[in-house]
Amino acid sequence: MSFLQTKLMPLAKELANKVLTALQGGWSTYRSFPKRAQVGIAVVLVALLFGGHYLLGLLTPADATGSTTPTVSLMSIGELSGTGSSIGIVGSVRSVTEASILSESGGTVKAISTSVGKTVGAGSVLASLDNASQRASVLQAEGAYEAALAARQGVSPTDVAGSARNTYSSAYSSVDSILKNDVDLFYHGQGDTITDFAISSSPFDPNYFAPKRRELQQTMKLWASHLPTADSADPLTLLSEAETITRQANTLANDIATAATQYGSTATPAQLAALSVARSGLSAVQASITSAKQANKSQSTASTLGVDANVKIALGALRGAQANLEKTLIRTPIGGMVNFFPLHIGDYVTPLMHVATVAQNGALEIVASVSESTRGALVVGQKVKVEDKYPAIITSIAPALDPLTKQIEVHVGVTGETALIDGQSVRISLPGTATATTATSTGPLLLPLTTLKLTPSARVVFSIGEDGRLVAHPVEIGDVRGDRIEVLTQLPTDLRIVTDARGLSEGQKVLVADTPTP
Repeated sequence: MSFLQTKLMPLAKELANKVLTALQGGWSTYRSFPKRAQVGIAVVLVALLFGGHYLLGLLTPADATGSTTPTVSLMSIGELSGTGSSIGIVGSVRSVTEASILSESGGTVKAISTSVGKTVGAGSVLASLDNASQRASVLQAEGAYEAALAARQGVSPTDVAGSARNTYSSAYSSVDSILKNDVDLFYHGQGDTITDFAISSSPFDPNYFAPKRRELQQTMKLWASHLPTADSADPLTLLSEAETITRQANTLANDIATAATQYGSTATPAQLAALSVARSGLSAVQASITSAKQANKSQSTASTLGVDANVKIALGALRGAQANLEKTLIRTPIGGMVNFFPLHIGDYVTPLMHVATVAQNGALEIVASVSESTRGALVVGQKVKVEDKYPAIITSIAPALDPLTKQIEVHVGVTGETALIDGQSVRISLPGTATATTATSTGPLLLPLTTLKLTPSARVVFSIGEDGRLVAHPVEIGDVRGDRIEVLTQLPTDLRIVTDARGLSEGQKVLVADTPTP
């Protein structure tokens, strides 16, 4: 018998004797109670026994062993990394035919002819800016062009002379009207009563403009005195006089424009608008005088070349005036629905301002960006799916990486009816690179961080063995990219691993939940 047994045996016997003595004392005490008390104590003890058993059943789970077995989800390496049966990327829906319309000139919006959501035809005018001066210039250029055409059609010398005299008289009326209605807005007084220039005149001498205008007024009076005798005067002499005075008026208008556009000028918008009309009008008068002179010379010398040149000059002036007018009209180059149109009457538009977007919303495409590695699995004409339900096809692939994003742009055309809308972000399922279940990744893979078990000594992913226990696969990792991490180790793309390895360990028994959608 050992030393430990020698010491413990007496203690055990002594403890047993004390327990027996206590029970005997308790039983003697119980028996000393009246019969009714004994029955009550027995009922209470039985109730406590069954109540304790019932509470223990409530607090103890039906299957204590099952409650400690974690449940996990499995997905393949290919599904998690985008190298499996499909690759999901995000793209933006846009119209195949879309026009972002910019204003060609500045000005105040005077008319609106559409609104967001309306359908417009190609060439429709969406809005127009203030263009009174441009319309006047077009009208004058049309007159000059018609005069040139008349000269080319072989009118008689008498008709040419009469046309020259009419040009002489109409030129006077035009120049006189321009000076009084537009140029004189820059002066205090009018005509003979002009006193001084109404705005700051830098870089000109302050006393430059008023004398020039009074001198021009005297010249206009001399021109007016020649009108009654114009029928008997030489047509070329009359036209030369009109041309000289018109140039003088044009020079004054140009000098005023230089002063009015200087920094710190006090010219008002109304003055500047009138000045624009004056300069356009004087240029048109000069063009008509030039045309009349050319027609007169061509007729007298029988030079058809001169007449044709005169027509081209007049036509060029007309086209220029029409182009300036067209710049004040905001047109749509394509037909479709107005998706963006922020203009209101009275708004001021600056040149090259984005004023409207018109698109053919029924014809949509999707633009997405993919990595260089994904690009190798794609070809033009390949069928894909949008939001896993709309059939589509790859229509174009950029030949090079975007220098900023380092991605390749892919265009996907939707081939059927869809509920997609312009500007929507959608998911595209593209064909992947895995062609066999035995294929392995070439790395690096991008797996979710939750799929890796990271410990100081190992980095592993877990699969499940035939016995339902976790099997660890050591891997080498690289950089972290957002919520994903590079896995440099080659792994079978069909290997199904646990999607959330946190709190798990190798050899642990687990249950498998339904496979989630990637």
